[in-house]
Amino acid sequence: MSLECEEKDWMIELGVRPNKMSPIDPPSINNNNNEDYSRLLSSMYAMTLGENLFSHNIDPYILEHIEMEKEFMEQDDLALVWSDDISLTLCFLASLAHHGDYSQDHLLKRYFQWWMNGYMCPAGHCFTPRVHLKKSIDLFGETQAAQALGIAVDMDRKTSKLIATPSSLLRLSPIGYFYCKHSYSKRLEITKDLVERMFGKKTSIDIFIEYIELLVNSLNGFSKENILKNINMKLNSNDLINKTFFDLIDLLSNDNNNIEQGIKYALEKIYSSNKECKYLNPFDSNETILLTLYLQISSAIYNTIPDNLFQQIYAKETIESLAKWIVYERNQNLHSI
Repeated sequence: MSLECEEKDWMIELGVRPNKMSPIDPPSINNNNNEDYSRLLSSMYAMTLGENLFSHNIDPYILEHIEMEKEFMEQDDLALVWSDDISLTLCFLASLAHHGDYSQDHLLKRYFQWWMNGYMCPAGHCFTPRVHLKKSIDLFGETQAAQALGIAVDMDRKTSKLIATPSSLLRLSPIGYFYCKHSYSKRLEITKDLVERMFGKKTSIDIFIEYIELLVNSLNGFSKENILKNINMKLNSNDLINKTFFDLIDLLSNDNNNIEQGIKYALEKIYSSNKECKYLNPFDSNETILLTLYLQISSAIYNTIPDNLFQQIYAKETIESLAKWIVYERNQNLHSI
């Protein structure tokens, strides 16, 4: 770790909503005029906005439940602004920034703190996690514990009914943010480890690699034409993640280099999602994932966010400081190689 933990502990503080954190920027950093930093920050901002642009029909009992939670937990700042997957994506980013590299143990702690303490979550722990999130986090922890004890895990049995969802692309995207200046082999190594631990060895990593490289090329300032030319996957309409990826490519190809136009198209392709139980976060990234992925990629390509969207960003200072730490720790990590 390149700096003492105490200087970065604000980003893993428990019991504090993201908009109430007290960010401390890294030392000796001036990224405000740096295009790489600007693209990264725009992308991180934009990926948190997808849920706000979708007209959610929130049932009254959900709002009543939040009010009860506010009173019981004495938290007056609980808010519906992010899906669980967006919160978990920021958990991963905070782990990378705090530890200065990918650490299985560090990330697992952040995930369980999200689950148990409402860490990096605007809604605290008002809602139970969706089943697919529970299972992937449980498997991540179980494989890690087994490895530490030298115990073999029957991954085929454990993952026989576990399917990666399109929102998994978002949750692994921090690999692209932190390692966009590293070698392809480094990103491949980490992606392979995470996918196997969360979804099993039978889950192909190809689509995850393709999406991470799409994000990396966007963050590194490649032209959209060249970025789209580098797509190596083939469409498979029977695979939901693959189909979502190619819906994204279609949006990027037909947005007339205009984010607001792309948003309009994305909102026409909202996916339906079955409700598992009553007390879930009504912001479901599997419904709006195409819009979220489009915002994440397009804002990096065009290095901008429309002014009307910029005003809607929640926890803006926290995200901005986290982006600075990502750049700082990424550079420190590169220099240590």
